[in-house]
Amino acid sequence: MKTPGSEYVISIYAILLLKIPLLTCYGQAEKFNGAITDKPASRWEEAMVTGNGNMGAMMYGEPDNETMVINHCELFLPLGTKEFVKDMSGAMPEIKRAALEAGKDGPALAHQMMREKAQQKISWSDPFHPAFTFHIDTKQPSGNIQNYQLSEEFTTGELVASWDNEDGHWERKMFISRPDDVVVMKISGPKGKVNADFSMKMDHELIDVTMSVANGEIISHVTYVNGKGGYDNVARIIPGGGEILNNGKTITVNGADKVTILIRVDTWRAPLPVSQSEAWSFSPRHPDFINGYSKNKVKVIQDHLNRLSKDYDQLFATHAKVHRELFSRVRLNLEGGQVSRQVSSQSMLEEAAATGTMPQALAQKLYDACRYLIICSTGKNPANLQGIWTGTWKPDWSGDYTLDSNIQLGIQSLMSANMPELMEGYFQIIASWLNDFRLNARKLYGCRGIVSNPKASNTALYLHWGNWPGEQAIGTMGWLLHFFYDYYQFTGDEEFLRERVVPLLKESVLFYEDLLRDTEGRDSKYTFFISYSPEQDHRLYANSTFDIAVAKSVLTYLIKSCKTLNIEKENISKWEKMLGKMPGYLVNEKGELQEWAYPGTEENYNQRHHSHLLPLYQFCEFDRERDPELWNAAAKAFEAKERGFLLNEKDPDSNHITHGLMNQAQCAARLGRADVVYEVLSRLVTRQYVFPSFMISYWPGNNGYGFDPVGTIPDVVNNSLAFCWEGKLDLLPALPVSWKVGSIQNILLRDQIQVKKLAWDMNLGKIELSLKSDRSQEVLLKLPGHIKVKSIQFEERNLISQGKSHNKNRWRLNLQEGQIAHIDIKFE
Repeated sequence: MKTPGSEYVISIYAILLLKIPLLTCYGQAEKFNGAITDKPASRWEEAMVTGNGNMGAMMYGEPDNETMVINHCELFLPLGTKEFVKDMSGAMPEIKRAALEAGKDGPALAHQMMREKAQQKISWSDPFHPAFTFHIDTKQPSGNIQNYQLSEEFTTGELVASWDNEDGHWERKMFISRPDDVVVMKISGPKGKVNADFSMKMDHELIDVTMSVANGEIISHVTYVNGKGGYDNVARIIPGGGEILNNGKTITVNGADKVTILIRVDTWRAPLPVSQSEAWSFSPRHPDFINGYSKNKVKVIQDHLNRLSKDYDQLFATHAKVHRELFSRVRLNLEGGQVSRQVSSQSMLEEAAATGTMPQALAQKLYDACRYLIICSTGKNPANLQGIWTGTWKPDWSGDYTLDSNIQLGIQSLMSANMPELMEGYFQIIASWLNDFRLNARKLYGCRGIVSNPKASNTALYLHWGNWPGEQAIGTMGWLLHFFYDYYQFTGDEEFLRERVVPLLKESVLFYEDLLRDTEGRDSKYTFFISYSPEQDHRLYANSTFDIAVAKSVLTYLIKSCKTLNIEKENISKWEKMLGKMPGYLVNEKGELQEWAYPGTEENYNQRHHSHLLPLYQFCEFDRERDPELWNAAAKAFEAKERGFLLNEKDPDSNHITHGLMNQAQCAARLGRADVVYEVLSRLVTRQYVFPSFMISYWPGNNGYGFDPVGTIPDVVNNSLAFCWEGKLDLLPALPVSWKVGSIQNILLRDQIQVKKLAWDMNLGKIELSLKSDRSQEVLLKLPGHIKVKSIQFEERNLISQGKSHNKNRWRLNLQEGQIAHIDIKFE
């Protein structure tokens, strides 16, 4: 097949070197912001993708035989697992005594005793799966196809495949409407030449499918063999001219000018028992599952489609307005970052891999692409391990919600990237698992409150443990709750704090109150005899830094929340006493923060998680000024992890899996290690982690398909440019050296601050900053010490005081509610 338009593809490096004025060279094509390839994808992982947060779609294959994989966020295949939590509550006192006597090896002994008593085997979570594949067979000879191009527009969510043959020009366009919740496709070509067979396929031993074709619709009713309901699919084919034929399980269109296709997927469930229904009382996700249910949603889908326009452009205009508003809130601009549509993003990725370099244009596109993929994947639910896309019924790690770091990475950017409303899907899914969390605490540990299984999809019951010590992962729950309180830190929403944060924190603290009762040692500090450091499955020691940090965060957030709201006065002193009983962190003889706060434990530097650095980069428990000893110890522990990373590049269990890379970047941004931030981002594009759609693989060489880095990269970039925590605002703390000129607009900071604009020019020595605060407050603005400030200009009402001597790169500001503060800095 001829490489389409290859004579017109210009090297990105040639454009940058020649400084071609792109804004005037290509006219309207210049407005495109997305991904483009001129090579048809042969596998689903290389497909271009779109989504509306509820449904997702993947487009790939040769133009004459193209495949669309249609996904839905709630489709997790019931495996028939016996969802029964082993009741260990009666044995827990004995396990507790033995584990406390075992000292540092207590969790290992507890794990052995629990496994022997329960005879527990690991039960995998129900896997995420595609709804169906939609095939378009046009019967065109592929050898005649020229100028093929497949694009993914970040600004609107539209996919477009286009090509030429001897008959003329052809296009297939597709998007998934956010307001109308429908997949919309249009096929167009030379007048009267559009011919195609359309078919819907799904096949798995654990589903029963009833399919019918009539009146221009392909309908499939799917029932899960192992219960829990099923789902329904309707694809409506609407030709413009020509004829339409219903042929068994296929619809054929002949002689049309165009074809419009509407597709929708909807799920149905069996009725819930009353006891389970109670879990939904916390902001119900699916009221129809409680108040009534249906075993067939086909009529509901058809009625929905009947209410919609049949005009692609009209439906697209409505959708694009909503999608564009979400995507366009934030803008990153790096010098050299703007490129023409003429430059294929696929060629940019190939050149980055060949040269080992990441130009600013590719860095900017990666940032935009991740925000696009987040928007597409986030709606009714948060993104899972696959985002919202899969072309296999057996995705890695079930494509589920892995709760000991992965879901946290997936939602990491929603707030700073100015998409706070998309957090609702996360809040709702946690709420839907609450009864499971309560059952876990009661039956497994004999405790009140809530605790989370490390993995979840159709259930969050504690089933995923056995040889693997998942039952020790008690800190997962508190980490999940961090994002509830963090939402308050960004928004200042006290109603949310009162109604949806405090109740959950109280239940989490109840669990710790019961679990840690009577575990105090000679130092009057608690001992975590059930303890884990994700995912150190071969090292189980007491008092993991991870567990201590999570418990401290839950107690700290609860105490602060109640003081803010002036409630729970009678309990605050009890919680403060609990906080005072938390074990202190340990620093080893090398000056490194230890992964376990228990003498005699061993460090493991070659491990993908950075669990013991959570108090540094997630909870911000300490900083350089408030606790320099812990800050420096965390920095040294991070450097040790970095050395382990460099020494074990070929170890698949090492930091080189993408969630390990993201933890590195998160720590680096917090520590001001711009070199590591840049190294991680550039590694993704130079070591071939990035697919044509800009979805990212788990391992180098496009091996695996995972959402962790997608959900984290924008936040890492944002934090490298501006970071605020409890009244301290760090400006350009980890700016990569090569990003000498640039700007970012409208990112959100904690303390209810929005960066309206931050622009920097390291060549000219200029920084321009505009901040808007939603409340009147004092903020300490800080610049890195290596920036030698010559002058700074404030509006008089904003400056309170300026730092002296070695701290002169500090200014205490007075931000007034709703007013924009402008700051201009000049430096050497």
